[in-house]
Amino acid sequence: MDPIDYFVTLWPSLIVRIPMLIAWIVAVILSVRMLNKGGGRAERLLLIGSGLMLVNNLLSPFTAVLMQWFIVEHRGNMQSIGLISGLVNIPLGIISLAGIVCLVVAFWIRWKTCGQQDEAQMQQTTAD
Repeated sequence: MDPIDYFVTLWPSLIVRIPMLIAWIVAVILSVRMLNKGGGRAERLLLIGSGLMLVNNLLSPFTAVLMQWFIVEHRGNMQSIGLISGLVNIPLGIISLAGIVCLVVAFWIRWKTCGQQDEAQMQQTTAD
């Protein structure tokens, strides 16, 4: 099969993902800036989570090309195609899930620490 055929498969999937790729790149850049300004564990988790989601969005379009290549070049039967699809998509799902968990924990830590700071400020003002 001609390499241009693989590109035709890859191109629409990449076009659709451009807004998400830009969003995750911006999230990585912002979390790096926050870390450089003295960020803590929440900012590290934000960087890890957004980095994992960026990697997931970069790798996902290539699964269609990989499956097309496997079907055309190796003429695999349905069982082997399902096995290869599972071996490719399960790690991508785990990467995505890990990214989401890191992002949720990062926001939870930030929300928890901001709530404690607000409560301490309110107690201080009422004590005065």
